[in-house]
Amino acid sequence: MRPGGQALAFYRPFLPIFGGIFFSLLGVGASLATVPFFVLNRLHGGNVEVGLAVAAISAAAVVTRPVAGRLADRHGYKLLMLSGTVICTLAGLAYYGAGAIGILVPIRVLHGIGEGTVYTGGAAWLVSLCPPARRGRVVGLYGIFMWLGITLGSLVGTVIMRLAGFPAVWAMCTVAGVAAFGSVLSIGAGESPRPAGAPGRHSLLPGAAVVPGIALSLAALGYAALAAFVSLDMLAHGVANGIAAFEAFGFTYIGVRLFIGNIPDRLGPRRVALWSALVEAVGLVIVALATNLPTVIIGGLVIGAGLSLLFPSLALVVINRAHPSQQGAALGAFTSFWDIGIAVGAPLAGLIASIADYTAIYYVMAACAVTSAALSAPGLLRHRASGAEHAADAAGQEDRPVRAGDPGTPRS
Repeated sequence: MRPGGQALAFYRPFLPIFGGIFFSLLGVGASLATVPFFVLNRLHGGNVEVGLAVAAISAAAVVTRPVAGRLADRHGYKLLMLSGTVICTLAGLAYYGAGAIGILVPIRVLHGIGEGTVYTGGAAWLVSLCPPARRGRVVGLYGIFMWLGITLGSLVGTVIMRLAGFPAVWAMCTVAGVAAFGSVLSIGAGESPRPAGAPGRHSLLPGAAVVPGIALSLAALGYAALAAFVSLDMLAHGVANGIAAFEAFGFTYIGVRLFIGNIPDRLGPRRVALWSALVEAVGLVIVALATNLPTVIIGGLVIGAGLSLLFPSLALVVINRAHPSQQGAALGAFTSFWDIGIAVGAPLAGLIASIADYTAIYYVMAACAVTSAALSAPGLLRHRASGAEHAADAAGQEDRPVRAGDPGTPRS
C-alpha cells in the first residue's frame, strides 16, 4: 500500500469523531457570531447583556468538561459524545423560543453543556482508539477540526444572519447538531470500546491534570492578551490593522499542527511543551517591542507556532500519567484550564494596561509563558538529573500510562 493509502487507512476510524466535533462547533461558532446582534437588535439589551450571553456558553463548557469526562469513563465515550450532539441540537431548536435575555442565557448554558460534552467525549475516545506513538498527532488534528468548526461557523452564521435573519441561523445550529449526531452514530460498535475498569475512586480533578493544566492556563494568558489588546496596542503606536497579528497567529497555529504535528510523539511531550512555551514567550516579547505592523505580525506568527504544539504536548503528559479508566476525566479537567486562562487573561491584561501601558501586558505574559515552560518540563530544567530520564523523554515515554496492577507506579 502506498504511504498516502496507509495514512488514509490509519485516519479513517477517526474521521466520524472529527466530524462530530466539527459539526458541533460549527453550530457553536454560528451562535457566537450572531448572538450579540440578537441581544442588541431583537431583545433590545445592552452591552452587559451581550457579555452575559456570550460568556454563558464558555462558563458552562468549563464546568461541564470534567463532569463529562468522568461520565465518559463510566458509561462509554460514544454514549457521551452522542448525548452532547443531542444537547447541541436541542439548544439550536431552543433559540427559537428565546424571547428575553432571561430565557436566552439558560439556552446558552445548554449549548455550552453540549459543547463540553462533545469535546471531552470525543477527545477521550480518540485516545482510547489511537496507538500511543501517534496520540500527539491525532489530538492535534482533533483541535484543528474544532477550530475550523468555530471559524467557519462564525463566517457562515454571519452571512446567513445578514441574508435570511436569525431564524435561519438557529436552523443552521440545529442542522449542525443533527449532522454531528449522524457522524458519531456512523461508528460501528466494534470501533467504540468501553473504558477500562476503574481501580479506585474517581475524581473530577485527577491529579494528572493539575500541573499540566496550570501550565496551560499560564500559556493561555498570552493568547487572551493578544486577542483582546493587540489592536489597541498598535493604535497607540499609530498603526492601524493591528488585528493582523492575531490573524497571523491562527495561520501558524493551524499550519504547524498540520505539517509537524507529530513532533510531540517523536521527541517526547515534555520537551516539546518546554520549547513551545519558550517560543510563545519570544513571540510575546516581539509584540511588546513592536512599533510597526510587520514586526507585530511576526510576533503573532511566533506566538501561534509556540502555542500550536503546547496543547497536544501537555495533553499527552496528562494522558500518559492518568489511569486508562480516568483519562476522560483527566482530559476534561485539563481542557478546562485553557478556558480558565482565557477567561482570566483578558481582564488581567486590562488591569496591567490601566496600571502601566499596553506594552507591559506582553512582558508580563511572556514571564507567565516562561513559568509555563518551567512547569511543563521541570526535570529538563534541572539539567536532566539522570541519563535514564533523558532517554525516556527522547522516546516519548517519560510519563508512561498508569496501568492497574503496575507495581511501584507513581500516581499523580
